[in-house]
Amino acid sequence: MPKKRTSLDSLSLSDTPPAKEAAEPQTKNKRTRHTSLYLPEAAREQLRVLAFYERKKQHDLVREAINMLFKNRGAKSIEELERGE
Repeated sequence: MPKKRTSLDSLSLSDTPPAKEAAEPQTKNKRTRHTSLYLPEAAREQLRVLAFYERKKQHDLVREAINMLFKNRGAKSIEELERGE
């Protein structure tokens, strides 16, 4: 015997369990958030090569560049922001 289909009208929101919140991603600390960056392929490759020859992570080079941007604009560095200055 086929199962009887339930219409959406007969469903009550109170019958549904609350939605689970998405788990926070594991990060260095709770104040650190992940962000993505889209780069042209040539720029991405150049960043990869620089990181390789300097024996650094691409992440560290990007943070260095962001700190340079902040300094040029008269803003606080990442380290100052992390310390709450």
